[in-house]
Amino acid sequence: MAPGAIALGLLAVWAWIGTLADARMMGSAPGTMGMPFVPFLAMWALMMTAMMTPAITPVAMLWALNIRRNATPVVRTLLLSVFVAGYLLAWVASGSLAWLLMSGVESWLEPRPQLVKPAAITVFALAGIYQLTPWKQTCLAHCRSPLTLVAQYASLRHRLRDLHAGLHHGLYCLGCCWALMAVLATVGLMNIPAMVALTVLIFMEKMVPMRWRLPQLAGLGFIAIAAWLAI
Repeated sequence: MAPGAIALGLLAVWAWIGTLADARMMGSAPGTMGMPFVPFLAMWALMMTAMMTPAITPVAMLWALNIRRNATPVVRTLLLSVFVAGYLLAWVASGSLAWLLMSGVESWLEPRPQLVKPAAITVFALAGIYQLTPWKQTCLAHCRSPLTLVAQYASLRHRLRDLHAGLHHGLYCLGCCWALMAVLATVGLMNIPAMVALTVLIFMEKMVPMRWRLPQLAGLGFIAIAAWLAI
């Protein structure tokens, strides 16, 4: 699977280069940064590709290796590419909802600047609490057990199976990580240190043994930040 791994590595590098260029131009203000919908969605798609490609790479390679064991490297790379496209489609589509929510919050906060800090505290607290919930654990368990995905979709034969499987996995990943993206929006979508830290956290949540309780530790950290901001 060397060609597929190389392709995903190049995709991640390209996306990070583009994201760094966007950050230099736009700064790291919270929320939508005043961007109209279409430019925001383009920026969001590039950013999600940069952040989520490392997390999906092991799953995508496992999918391509197991779904057609006797396929040629070219065919496997194609299957991997379609699977990743479906996965990223879920994250790109989430940008529409993100823009609507952030635009609404910004409009509400604009005449109420005294509520900006309480709003930030609320986001950190809710993100921390979500990290401790069964919903987070359920979504994370799915992301950490991709063989279940392979077993579920291996018997299907329709032409969009790989795209369908990638989209399905992406929706579970979105359920797992949406609160982390809310934190990123609060500190600045183009805040590169925060983006890198969350990318590492997302990857480690999927790879580090569950006994380390990494999601719970991250949740307690967010709650601690909320408390620190409050006092």
